Amino acid sequence: HGLQFQSSFTWSKTLDTFSINSLAQATGIANPFDIRWNRGISNVNFPLISVTNLIYETPSLKNSGYLLRSVLGRWQLSGIWTLQSGNAFGIGGGNGGDQSDSLQYGDRADVTGQPYQVHQGGKSHWLNQYFNPAAFKVNAPGTFGNSGRNIFQGPGINTADIGIDKNWKIREKYAIQFRWEMFNALNHPSFAIPNTDPSSANPGQITSTGVTPPRVMQGALKVTF
Repeated sequence: HGLQFQSSFTWSKTLDTFSINSLAQATGIANPFDIRWNRGISNVNFPLISVTNLIYETPSLKNSGYLLRSVLGRWQLSGIWTLQSGNAFGIGGGNGGDQSDSLQYGDRADVTGQPYQVHQGGKSHWLNQYFNPAAFKVNAPGTFGNSGRNIFQGPGINTADIGIDKNWKIREKYAIQFRWEMFNALNHPSFAIPNTDPSSANPGQITSTGVTPPRVMQGALKVTF
């Protein structure tokens, strides 16, 4: 009846000792003296990913008059809806990540024993305190820190892209296509990972937006002859 759709769901976990993050930046071996210390959640670990796409074409109205058939018949609606976990991240060490003086700049903070309290409460709360900053402290001088690698996932992604188009055939040689597309059509905000520096004034606070831009729309009219 003019409708087709697909939906996929992935539940996964990726571990490694070295990986490139979602911004295509390589991260080195933070502790060259203990490879096992570097093993943990991968930079490209996204535990939950759901993607649904659909295409729907309205009836052709072939038994209706030419004007009604041309204006209302055979419109096509398409869409992609994506739900995805956020970027993996851990809590950095002091001295710009080099409290160990190893010149690798990949130290991690020490844990204090307090609960992490990740992503608690409503949006206004977790934007200001995504995790409990009192759960971490600057790693001791000459050490690499004892908190885990990429122990948290940042804010997730919820975005829908929608397209509307229609084709008109004029005789045998000519065709016109109208297309209107909306990216992040519902204008859901995207947020970056929080501040992960335990020695800063606002650890745990999210101060910037993520990689998904606000709603973007574009239209096109194509003539084929």
